[in-house]
Amino acid sequence: MRRDATFDAGQKIQEYVKNFFTTGNVVVRVGLIVLFFGVAFLLKYAASRGLVPIELRLCGVAAGGVALLVLGWRLRMKKEAYALLLQGGGIGVLYLTVFGAVRLYELIPPVLALVLMVAFIALAGMLAIVQNARSLALFGACGGFLAPVLVSTGSGSHVLLFSYYALLNAGVLGTAWYKAWRELNLTGFIFTFGIGALWGASYYRPAHFATVEPFLILFFLMYAAISILFALRQPPRLKGVVDGSLVFGLPLVAFGLQSALVRNFEYGLAMSACALAAFYIVTATVLWKKQAEGLRLLTESFLALGVVFGSLAIPLALDSFWTAGSWALEGAALVWIGLRQRRCLARSFGLLLQLGAGVALCFGLFADPPADTPVVNAFYLGCLLVSLAAFFSNYCHCMYRDRLMTWERTLHGFIMVWALLWWFGGGLAEIGRHAATGHGIFAALVFLSLSACALSWLNRKLAWEDCLFIPCGLLPALIPLAAATFYLSAYEHPCARWGLAAWLLALGINYYLLKIHEQAWPKNLVGSFHVVSLLLATALLAFEAAYWSNQALREAETWQFVTWCIVPGCVVAALYAWGRRLTWPIQRWSREYLCAGTGILAGFLAGWIVAGCLHKGSPAPLPYLPLINPLELVQIAAFLVIGKWYKENRAEAAPYRSVFFSVFAAGVFVWLNSVLARATHFWAKVPFDGSHIWDAPVFQTSASILWTLSALGAMTFAVRIQSRRVWFTGAGLAGIVVIKLFTVDLAGIGTVARIISFIGVGVLLLVVGYFSPLPPRRSMEDTQ
Repeated sequence: MRRDATFDAGQKIQEYVKNFFTTGNVVVRVGLIVLFFGVAFLLKYAASRGLVPIELRLCGVAAGGVALLVLGWRLRMKKEAYALLLQGGGIGVLYLTVFGAVRLYELIPPVLALVLMVAFIALAGMLAIVQNARSLALFGACGGFLAPVLVSTGSGSHVLLFSYYALLNAGVLGTAWYKAWRELNLTGFIFTFGIGALWGASYYRPAHFATVEPFLILFFLMYAAISILFALRQPPRLKGVVDGSLVFGLPLVAFGLQSALVRNFEYGLAMSACALAAFYIVTATVLWKKQAEGLRLLTESFLALGVVFGSLAIPLALDSFWTAGSWALEGAALVWIGLRQRRCLARSFGLLLQLGAGVALCFGLFADPPADTPVVNAFYLGCLLVSLAAFFSNYCHCMYRDRLMTWERTLHGFIMVWALLWWFGGGLAEIGRHAATGHGIFAALVFLSLSACALSWLNRKLAWEDCLFIPCGLLPALIPLAAATFYLSAYEHPCARWGLAAWLLALGINYYLLKIHEQAWPKNLVGSFHVVSLLLATALLAFEAAYWSNQALREAETWQFVTWCIVPGCVVAALYAWGRRLTWPIQRWSREYLCAGTGILAGFLAGWIVAGCLHKGSPAPLPYLPLINPLELVQIAAFLVIGKWYKENRAEAAPYRSVFFSVFAAGVFVWLNSVLARATHFWAKVPFDGSHIWDAPVFQTSASILWTLSALGAMTFAVRIQSRRVWFTGAGLAGIVVIKLFTVDLAGIGTVARIISFIGVGVLLLVVGYFSPLPPRRSMEDTQ
């Protein structure tokens, strides 16, 4: 890359030299070069020989320069190019004469030399403007800017230097009033700020601030005006063209020099950035109001610079949290302006600013820990501003969707995700940092519920499409909060403190959202949410009831255990008894509530019955009575509720009828055995665990009779419904009883008990065989 750049530069130099000696009036150019060398040799020769006094020699050389100027001026109408070369050569001779007088011979003081050079520069400028000679003006400017360098002894005043440059730049500004000469503008800009930077690096001290700062401001204003004049003075075919090097290079160079001047001042750089931002924004506003032809691009450039320096001033003055908030608001404003004016660059910069705001906020967490004041602290307010800016940007995208570029439409959803991330993330983080123990979950409930309600309102009020499905997330968010409440159940319950109000608000808003959005959201989604809402409300009620039953009877865990079945059972019973009276939501979503929702609750009851079979079921402080105790009474009620559910939904459950009855019958059989085991535990004082209960002789005798009775019931029922499958099930159970009688060790039973077992089982089997013969094959119609 470097070798190629060097090669290109060499080619340009060769081409320039070739053109200089092959195009235009070559003879005059060569003659001027020879003349310059001749004058130089003459001065050297005269100085070495002492032939003529030095004053006369310099006057003679100056007279020769004036002669060239006069001759060039007189020939301007006949031979324009030739005349301009003569005039340039004459001015050059005068420059050399003054330089020799002040540096080589010290015949005149430096101040007088500067005055003479200013005069020569002014003369060159006037000649250039009158003759429209850009090269002559450029030549005069270069000589003028180099003059103080050439005559300087290193001990002069910087005020004098910058005053001189102010005069020169006034000449450049005056030229720019008439001519759009970009080369002259850039030459003045480079010399002014370049030599100023070199002086500052070598000689600047903080004590010089009061005398240097005004000149920097003056030079900045001059070249800002020159950039405006350049755009105004363009020919018609180039109207609207701006000098990008000057427009964007000026603030960068000036701000860099300013940073060196104010580095010892607190907030000095921030105030400088604010001043630059104000200058560019005010200038852009004035230019916009004037609506001058060809200034639109320049106005937009100035506005962009104002925005950039305004953005830069924020982190220079504020901490990262306020920087994030300010950048976010500024970015949202740029997105809105960019959409209104169809400016993709402004919109892109606005989104980039919002991304930077989020990054600044993240870095701020490590650099500046948030204050302890709830809500009104820099961190949370920063999160709030970032999220609100993103919400506003997303809304603008929705409103002006037709003005978006293709790639911008892909970012549409990400803007909303970004807004939600900072809104909910910041809010929940603030709750986690400041909420007292036990209050955090309820505060999160209120925050999430009100946020979902507000987004739903915005969707309907502003026709904001992207807010339509966001409230769907409320119900899924309530589930982990309910789980957290269960996890903290050692010292918490749903209605603790102000939990009742929080959960009522959350569930109320949830049903409100389901009501107003049931036409807009997919039907399957709304139906699923109704089912989940029913289950969540039931779980919270059951948990609350279990908590208070445990508080009332701390030593009796059975009462708390049965509460988990009582509440779901009552909910199912209440829905079937009075639910259809409610037009909404029960009648409107009857399948979800009276079939799917109650079906899940019925399944929970079935699982609870199985769990209850393994529970000791102590009725303390009440005495134990078989079947008439809390656990077994609630289990009986649960069986009835499950049967009620099947009766209400027999059409939907028809394909699974045989499976349902098989499982139901098996459940009843297992439950009867658990009742027998529990009676054995309480009356025979046998420990309630599997090995001790099974080995107890009284349980074996009782179980044999129970199983035989069960077999009798199954086979009798099979004959009634003409089902061979059910009959064989009962027969198999009876066979198991017979095998058990002959294989199980009954040594612990007395002789009378053994005789009773065998005789009882035998009589029952005879009854079964008489009343329940095997149905014939032709009648085998196992009910589906």
